[in-house]
Amino acid sequence: MNLDFHSAAARGLRRYVRLVAAAMDPAVDCAVVQWDHPANAYLALTGRLHWFPGDDVALTWDSRYGWAMILVTRTRRTLFTLRYLGGDLLPAPPAVAAFSGRIFRDEFAGQADPPPARATGDVRELVDRLGRYAVPPHCPRRRRVGPVHLYGVVTSHPGRA
Repeated sequence: MNLDFHSAAARGLRRYVRLVAAAMDPAVDCAVVQWDHPANAYLALTGRLHWFPGDDVALTWDSRYGWAMILVTRTRRTLFTLRYLGGDLLPAPPAVAAFSGRIFRDEFAGQADPPPARATGDVRELVDRLGRYAVPPHCPRRRRVGPVHLYGVVTSHPGRA
């Protein structure tokens, strides 16, 4: 799934990631959104897991498998997927935050194995769903959420991302 930077789906993905970041506890240090194939997002978290106190933790999302909690080892700079959320590819932001919170409470949330990859026909549905998260720039009722780091540019204005 390739997204044009200005398309409703790309704007929706950026806003969706902002909403997830705003719902997170522990907080998100920074978030990166990439709209090339496969579209994906990376949210670096400020917290540490009790099992791996010296390693960084992040949430990732991609258009094939959805959300996953990953461990970034300091010694090898390697990414290890700990758990997949599974289920809906675009769950509500509070559901993603709950998934993360359960892992930080030492619960085995989600699933250990990756969910089945989405079929090619599901791309149109995903693009439509992401487009629903896009907010027109002139919408007066936009809720301000935290900044998202996009390829070296920090955007703190939801209408500009």
